[in-house]
Amino acid sequence: MKHEDVVSTGRRIIDHIAQRTLDLGEAPMRVDASVFTDPERLAKEREVLFRRTPQVVGWAGEVAEPGDFLARDVDGVPVLVTRDEDGVLHAFLNACTHRGMPVAPEDSDREGTTGTGCSNARRFVCGYHGWQFDPAGSLVGLPSRPQFPGVDPAEFGLKKLPVAISAGLIVVGLRPDVQVEGALADVEDAFAGFPYDRTRAVVSEKFTLKANWKLTVDINLEGYHIPFLHRATIHGVVLNHGIVDTFGPHTRFAVPILGFEKLAEFPEEHWPARLPMVNVQTVLPSTVLIESPMSTTMLRVYPGAVPGESVIHMTEGTWEPLDEQTVAATRNNHNTNKAVLVSEDFPGAEACQRGFSAGLDTMVVGMGESAVAHWHETWDKALAAY
Repeated sequence: MKHEDVVSTGRRIIDHIAQRTLDLGEAPMRVDASVFTDPERLAKEREVLFRRTPQVVGWAGEVAEPGDFLARDVDGVPVLVTRDEDGVLHAFLNACTHRGMPVAPEDSDREGTTGTGCSNARRFVCGYHGWQFDPAGSLVGLPSRPQFPGVDPAEFGLKKLPVAISAGLIVVGLRPDVQVEGALADVEDAFAGFPYDRTRAVVSEKFTLKANWKLTVDINLEGYHIPFLHRATIHGVVLNHGIVDTFGPHTRFAVPILGFEKLAEFPEEHWPARLPMVNVQTVLPSTVLIESPMSTTMLRVYPGAVPGESVIHMTEGTWEPLDEQTVAATRNNHNTNKAVLVSEDFPGAEACQRGFSAGLDTMVVGMGESAVAHWHETWDKALAAY
């Protein structure tokens, strides 16, 4: 965070701790449970929010150098992002133009990393028949070329997708007509203090939940549940004296860690860039960026095949150079964060889904869950414009 944001955020949270309060919404909200169970709603969400809306796929630092690439699954679409030898950023459908096989595995890794889909390469070779492509997407190698008379390699480069760096994040469009330039302009200023331009992924895992994708996003957006769902882990450490900010459709939700108020004992100019809090930044439609004093986590949340299913790609990154010590610390952070999600948050979302699928017809969102309310209003507004 920029220092002025650090100070303003710190002051607000210290005041909430002293007053035993938190940011509140205007009024409770009711959400019809069909938003978690209706197949027609799911189809509309996938079309509007995931095919027509720019998607965050990573931090800018993951493709910072010539030859860097990342291969990611984005709501079932295989995507390849590259930076060519001239430093130009590209995105493609990660599918060989011969028979459709990916040309870069999603488990590609730099040394010391796991499951990130990131590495560096001068050529992408399809594992099926050996067709070769350069980082600009051009077909530069066609084995047994005499067997393809009339096939012009210039016509068989990788299929291009829109791509841009916005607010320090890599943003792609899954269709050629999606506008990605400035997609996150609303949060450019709020994200300016985060060094996402040098953040790199260290470890990534995929989870499939028996819960609607919106419930999977919701679990990150309020502290009301901490004393109950997290009583065995972070209860008493993470406090429900949170703040909520909106930036167009996007949000910041932050809750303090025990002892936060001791910051007041130090001059504000010495307050750290990483305050002792859990800072949850969510960008349209469903990417969750979680910053804590120790960790940098990205959750890319997508719908599953049916309304009661979601897919989560959890990636732990670091701002620091990828030396042995940093990689080990980042892996440890990933395991710590994953333990809370897998043992408590994910089962909680799945349990809620069972209730709605069984016939519960309404979800109630309290005034202390205003980020949850904001996102349901935002998603509904996007669909209403369809």
